[in-house]
Amino acid sequence: MDDVIQRVKEIGARRKRLRDELTSADAELRKLMPSATARMTQEEIRTATGLAIPTIRTYTAR
Repeated sequence: MDDVIQRVKEIGARRKRLRDELTSADAELRKLMPSATARMTQEEIRTATGLAIPTIRTYTAR
């Protein structure tokens, strides 16, 4: 197998793992968000998580 094909496969596998990990982290944050917003400002949450304010609002809407 040539080097380019091997690198694409390796990077693709890493990307899939990272997407799965991000999906899991987002699910955990979504569960924590009601408690977090009771203790933190949206700006503090944004700084800590990198989430956009509209996403934080979406996660807290129930």
